[in-house]
Amino acid sequence: MGIATGWLWVVLAMASGAPPDPSAEAVCGLTALYTAERAFFGEKDRHDLRPAAVGFLPLPCTDGTRPPSPESNSVGGCQFLFTVLEASGVPDPVLRLEARGMTPDTQDLRFLLDGRDAIITRAGSEARVEPVDCEAWAKQADPLFRYHAIVSEFDCIGGPYAPKHPCTEALTQLTGLAREGVGVARMEYAAHPTARELYPLSPPTPAMLLCGVTATPQQRGQLVERLARQKQLLDAVLALHCQPEGLRVALPRLFQEGACPGPQCLALMSLAQRIRLPERTGILEGRAGPLAQWLWGQPAAVQRDFLSQAAGLPSDRIDALLRLRKGEWPSIQSFQGTLFTSLENAWFDQVRREHPGLSTLQDIVLELQEQGTASTAAFKRWTEATPCSELTHANDMALSATRLLAIANTEVRCPAESLYILSRHVAQLPPGELIDVLRPLPVARIGMLRNELGLGAPARAEALFDWVMERDPGLLDGLAATPAVVAKLLTPPHANRLGGREAVLDLLLDWQRSPRIAPTYDALLFVMAEALKGTPSAARVRNVAERNLPPEDRRHLLSGILQAPDARLQAAAAAGASVWKQSSGIPAPAARACLAEARVTLDCMATQSRPLGPPPPGRRVPRGRGCRR
Repeated sequence: MGIATGWLWVVLAMASGAPPDPSAEAVCGLTALYTAERAFFGEKDRHDLRPAAVGFLPLPCTDGTRPPSPESNSVGGCQFLFTVLEASGVPDPVLRLEARGMTPDTQDLRFLLDGRDAIITRAGSEARVEPVDCEAWAKQADPLFRYHAIVSEFDCIGGPYAPKHPCTEALTQLTGLAREGVGVARMEYAAHPTARELYPLSPPTPAMLLCGVTATPQQRGQLVERLARQKQLLDAVLALHCQPEGLRVALPRLFQEGACPGPQCLALMSLAQRIRLPERTGILEGRAGPLAQWLWGQPAAVQRDFLSQAAGLPSDRIDALLRLRKGEWPSIQSFQGTLFTSLENAWFDQVRREHPGLSTLQDIVLELQEQGTASTAAFKRWTEATPCSELTHANDMALSATRLLAIANTEVRCPAESLYILSRHVAQLPPGELIDVLRPLPVARIGMLRNELGLGAPARAEALFDWVMERDPGLLDGLAATPAVVAKLLTPPHANRLGGREAVLDLLLDWQRSPRIAPTYDALLFVMAEALKGTPSAARVRNVAERNLPPEDRRHLLSGILQAPDARLQAAAAAGASVWKQSSGIPAPAARACLAEARVTLDCMATQSRPLGPPPPGRRVPRGRGCRR
């Protein structure tokens, strides 16, 4: 809408065409206020008690005066005061508006508008008010009606304009009415720098010429020097709607004189950002330290505006910097993607001085940006203080054993996050470093990392076996047992923790038992040899004999058992070997013992099946090992 912000909602809906009367201002003003509130509701899902918040400003009197507004929910027009009595949002939106007469001619008039039906009534009588031709009323009430219509479309703050350009008509009308002493026109003219420059009622000032549209580059340079000598350059730039051509000459001089940092730094840098002034970057880079120090002491609103409008930082980055200012941990994600600017680095210098506990964040972010490496001490301090949700950013850094130990030390404070990080890295650690890294963790937490310890690798299992037995034998589940590991398992200190030597042998021979240890083949041969020493049980002999072993290994393991004086052991060894049709090497006594045991078994089966009667007639198809179905 440009300069004509005071007439934002003057263009109203056409009504029935009735001639204006003293209440026309009230009816048209309420209609305009209702329209503004509904537009605001469409964006925000609520109405607002403040007319200014919804962009409503009614026409003043022709001399520019208005009735005073006692509260922010009221605004004066000419003869009426417009008030938002009630305003709310979804799910139960309410809107009630009032126009109250404020002059001797209108003091007895009061009108209400209910937002539910948008009907205007007279207060007290509840009589419905007839519609008014608001455009006709506005043409009569507003001496600048045509001017406002033009500037609402064209702005008219540039120029110079061609004779037939609409802005020429608008500015000529404005100047003429101002010259005639019309109050609203004089106020509008005073606020319109282009009108005052192109159609001066008095000679233009140097400030007007500098910031206007007619001066040449050479003239602007001379005007800057003149205003600078008179100490008026800063006021000239800030007081007027200065054209970009004037700003490009004036701002570098102001920056050169040290205007930034300073009280007007935000305004000047915002102007520089708006016109993309190259010198702005030099200020942000070259004066980053003083700027950060100055900005640190400003109100939060100024800090946010400066970082956004002057420095051009994204909103999430600004939020993170302001959290640091308050001594709070921000999200590291906000700092990833783009490198720190000089101003941000200077801001972190302030953080180091004011909030030392947050100082390590910059080192961490620089490493994540691949711009440096955080020291061991900085990394450790970061793990000790950062919120748990931020700890997982460590996965994006190079994690040495020392750093992983720092992560492990956070287990009490951040159990889920620390284990998640460790689970992704411990498998690559040498055994000695892994033992040191996991030292702070309780047994239950180490158990959650069992699959990541790498105990399925024989060499790693050998190196970690003693540590596993010391911490928790339950970690043996999935361990690849070499002969050396088996030999240690069978020693009394370790075997006794698992129920004794015989229990360990049973554990190693039965994969269904827990913990499920997986011996290598050489270790399995060693286990079977140990299991058959002395006087083993027939079940253990059968367990070994039934395994699918190379003939030479089978003979080596069972040769002594096949010659044993106990017929049951001979039978168990022979039966197991016969499963694989490897009868060679089975002596006759062992074979006879096996057959005798088989007969006993068959007789038992016949006795138990006799109550079932004879088998059904028909061809019987045997099923079993080696038979076709």
